[in-house]
Formats: sequence, structure tokens, C-alpha cells
Amino acid sequence: MYSSRRLYLKLSRHPGAPDLRYPVVTALLHLHAFLLLPLFHHLWIGTGTGNANFFYASTLVFCLANGGALLDCVWAGLRVAIGEEKDGWVVAQE
Repeated sequence: MYSSRRLYLKLSRHPGAPDLRYPVVTALLHLHAFLLLPLFHHLWIGTGTGNANFFYASTLVFCLANGGALLDCVWAGLRVAIGEEKDGWVVAQE
């Protein structure tokens, strides 16, 4: 989990970072997962009061955050690669 957050922070300093669509939402999802995973692990394994469903839900939040980060980075990379419209010319795929 630590390495994916570090990768996302490194990519946020990339020249394509201004092209990210939802950087705040993705960062908050990672923060949410970062807080939930140890808490639910402690409740489930440490005290025995939680169950596997809580831990499963927190891993789903973590997967959603990673998917959002991946989509954001792909979108930003494509925007950097294709660029903006210049002099009436548009890049079109056939």
C-alpha cells in the first residue's frame, strides 16, 4: 500500500499533473483506505469484534483508489501525448 501512494505522489509531480481530472478525489480515497485498513485489521484480528466483511470493504476502497489513480494517470498521459488543438488541427484516430 505504501508503494502505490508513493508512486501516485511521484506521478503528481509529472508534467502531466495539471491534466489530472480528479486528483483530490483519488488522494482522499487513498487517505480513506490508509486509515481504514489498519483499523479494520485491528478490529478483526486484534480484538475479534469485527469480521471479514469490514476488511473486505476497506480493500475494495483501496482497489477503487488505485483504479482511479491509474485512470487519472492514463488520461493525463494521453493529454500530454496528444496535446491541445493547434492552428485548427486536431489529432484524430482512424
